[in-house]
Amino acid sequence: MHALPPLPSDRASKPQRVAALATLPLFWTLKGKRVVVAGGSDGAAWKAELLAACGAEVHVYASHADLGDGFHDLLGRGAADRDGSFVRHDQTWHDGIFGDAALAIGDCEDDEEAEAFFNAAGAAGVPVNVIDKPQFCQFQFGSIVNRSPVVVAISTDGAAPILAQAIRRRIETLLPPAMKRWAGVAQAIRERVNVRLQPGAQRRTFWERFVDRAFIETPEEGVETRLIAEVDRLATPRPSVGRVTIVGAGPGDAELLTLKAVRALQAADVILYDERISNDVLELARREARRILVNQRSRDADAGDGSNAIVALARAGKRVVQLQAGDPASDAETREAAAWLGQRGIPVEIVPGVADRRRGAWENGDAQALVVAGMAEQAHERLRVAGH
Repeated sequence: MHALPPLPSDRASKPQRVAALATLPLFWTLKGKRVVVAGGSDGAAWKAELLAACGAEVHVYASHADLGDGFHDLLGRGAADRDGSFVRHDQTWHDGIFGDAALAIGDCEDDEEAEAFFNAAGAAGVPVNVIDKPQFCQFQFGSIVNRSPVVVAISTDGAAPILAQAIRRRIETLLPPAMKRWAGVAQAIRERVNVRLQPGAQRRTFWERFVDRAFIETPEEGVETRLIAEVDRLATPRPSVGRVTIVGAGPGDAELLTLKAVRALQAADVILYDERISNDVLELARREARRILVNQRSRDADAGDGSNAIVALARAGKRVVQLQAGDPASDAETREAAAWLGQRGIPVEIVPGVADRRRGAWENGDAQALVVAGMAEQAHERLRVAGH
């Protein structure tokens, strides 16, 4: 029989776990911290509102004449967070305001004032942002989706703010309003879960089930008690057996992965892949997962050692994902390998991938077949549109 590919190979360099980042996303606690906002425009008011919503003590430096309607309205409403507050100073900013500040935000009329504000804050060791002047910013404000304590931030490094806003709108539709309440439940039970469940598979199983509920249900009264009862059931000692999921990576485009494939990657302890699997696909995997580069399957090679290694990983309680190019569900050898693992008591699931009908033409160098396939697809599409 032809089993799964052998483990591991060092013939190719391993891909980076994280692709290059334009900026480092951080979530900064500001409760009880003093921050400086210089200027009275609506833009400055929005930044001040965000800071106060995080529990900061926001010191606003602007004369009464410079305060816009947005700022007057904000000061009348107060901070969204009970720990947040506004302290207004009826004067423009000066070098002495930065002493114990955690952040400084300036709304400056021209580059000369912006540079002076930037230098003064920098001399005091305070991170600074000058609104709409990226050359005088040490940090940025992104678009946010607020389901606090769940907070999603989106940045395009200042290149396309309109794109960040469009992404935010998409995410808003994906995160149900009840997510805020589920996050509160998670906070309330987290310590009890950590005490009762061992790190690793036990905890991850519980939180994966928790997340499934969070996306389809609204937390009802007594939900914490029922969740802790489930924790106790999971804490009962039982034989530790993992599972193997054979995931079809399709033609290599990460956007063509199924939702089930992505979930398997994000739940994996170990990921087996070969040179055909793109970095974009691996980027969707859980960061903590161990990644093992394996040789492509060979009909002449003895794959027994590799399959035995997979069995050993699963029997150690690991969730193993075998990434396979194309569609493993349509591959007889893969189905045979899955049956072989099942006979040894290892749960196996095959997640189909998108098949690329043109892959064989490329690999065999049959350009004419490729062109004919492409023309046939185009003709079929024209007929489908006309019929519609």
